Parts: sequence; structure tokens; C-alpha cells
Amino acid sequence: MNNYKLLILDFDGTLCATHDAILFCIKRTYQTLHMTVPNHDFIDETIRAGLGMEKTLEVLSPDLTQPQIHHLLSLYEKIYLEEGEDKSAPFPKAVETLAKLHAANFILTVVSNKAIASVDVALERFQLKQYIAMVIGDTKTLRKKPDPMAYTDYIKPKFKSINPKQILMVGDTPADLLFAQNIDADSCWAEYGYGNKKACLELHPTYTIKQLVDVLAIVL
Repeated sequence: MNNYKLLILDFDGTLCATHDAILFCIKRTYQTLHMTVPNHDFIDETIRAGLGMEKTLEVLSPDLTQPQIHHLLSLYEKIYLEEGEDKSAPFPKAVETLAKLHAANFILTVVSNKAIASVDVALERFQLKQYIAMVIGDTKTLRKKPDPMAYTDYIKPKFKSINPKQILMVGDTPADLLFAQNIDADSCWAEYGYGNKKACLELHPTYTIKQLVDVLAIVL
């Protein structure tokens, strides 16, 4: 019997299906600036690494300067809020799953490499926000997963009585699984998400789930 008290949930590819929205908005960003759009498969592969959008753009356009990357990023975030939200949706039974976890007194947090404004808007829109105790997203100063900063600087100070062995990280990419390792917590790989299967399994997640609702069988 596990002793989990707090769950850290990734957003893209774990709570919500956003891959098509991200692909669309990246392409739209380049098109808006009249720049050559990177190869579709290259964009797809880079998104699946779960790097965060600034790093993703750096990988897609390695010849750009940092100010140029920041300009791309700002436009991407604007386009995502205006057009991307309509192209994303919660995974099946997301509301039901979070409601049951919340009712069972688990503390639910979201740690995402996505811009926090986009995460907040989506959680509200999909009626998930009411179950979440803390949302941590890209604020420009946050070092992104797999760096442990979201835990050490945000979650740990607020939930001081909870130790890492009472935490389960649920995510779909290597960045999520490495984040769990870096904070000494157990990990649950969301196989239904966007992470590369070989890369994720090589990190030996504690659990694997085929759909979000499967997490209930692990913790309840």
C-alpha cells in the first residue's frame, strides 16, 4: 500500500490533449513572421521531448539570437491564447478522475513547462481548476522540468509536512520522469501522452498508465 498524499500532474499530454494545438500555433507563429516553417516531423518530435516552448523554439531555430527567440515565444503565447485553446481538450474522464482524487483528500498540483496563463485558462475552461491546490507554469524565472525548482521553491515550502516519498509525479515525457527522479519521488508515466516510449521506459517509471483514470487504481 502506497502512502501518497500529493500528486504532481503535468498538463500537456497528461491532463489535456494539446499536441495538435501546439503544432498549429508553432506553425502559425512562423507564418505570421514570414519565416520558414520548420519541418512538420521535426516540430512533432521536438514537442514530444517536453522541453518547454522557449527551448523548443531554440531547437527548431538554432541560428536565431535570444532576442529573436523571445520575440517568437511572445507571439506564440499570444496565438495560443487566441487560437490554440479551441484546438485542445481534456483527456477522457479528467474531471471525474480529479474529482475523485480531491474527494479522497489528495493534494493535487500542476507543474507545467507551458506558460502559466495558458494553463490557468485551460484548467478553468475544462472545469479542472477547482480541484488543483497549486499551479506552477512558465513564469520566465522558473527553471523548467526536469530541474527540481518547481518543487524546491514552490511545492516544498507550502507543503512542508509532505516528504518526497509521499509524492507521485504523473507525466508523459522524459522531462516529467526525470523531474520525479530529481526530487526523489515516484513517477507514473502517462503512456497515452506524447513522450517517446523508448526514452520514457529507459527512465524506469514506477508505474505506467494507459489512460488518466488508471491513476485511481494506483493511489486509491
